[in-house]
Amino acid sequence: MPTEPPSLDDPAPAVSARLEDVCSIDAIINALYEAVSFAEGGAPDERRLRGLVSGDVRLLKVLSDGRCMVGDIDSYLGGVQARIAEGVLRAFDERELFRRTEVYSGIAHVFTTYEATFGGSDGDRSVRGINSVQLRNDGGRWWVLSIFWTDEEEGSPIPAAYLPRS
Repeated sequence: MPTEPPSLDDPAPAVSARLEDVCSIDAIINALYEAVSFAEGGAPDERRLRGLVSGDVRLLKVLSDGRCMVGDIDSYLGGVQARIAEGVLRAFDERELFRRTEVYSGIAHVFTTYEATFGGSDGDRSVRGINSVQLRNDGGRWWVLSIFWTDEEEGSPIPAAYLPRS
């Protein structure tokens, strides 16, 4: 007897979301930036972040050497918490610089350019990059299904099309 494939209809996370965070694409992207950012002595807002993403969310970072780190919400939060505990990361502030959104029939793709400031044991540093966020609306709310991102590198600047216009 064939096994039923996993249902794609129920991306439910372990915690519920604030309705104001998931009622629109703008709201969920803004909430995502707020949830990952934290002041010195703090940490990402784990509960809020888990409420934004589907239970099987994929988080992928393209590294400067072309390799890709692939994880889920647990590996992301565990990595950040370990860096905080080691004293390598004291604070993190990620803010949006620009956004381009495409929507069709309950799915959305958001290219969102960011600037992130890391407070760490070796001082503060800033990077820019692009988050590619895939979202789904189930008729009641928006869900983050995946985030694929890369930092800007020397020799590979962010294209002008993805930066704020002066």
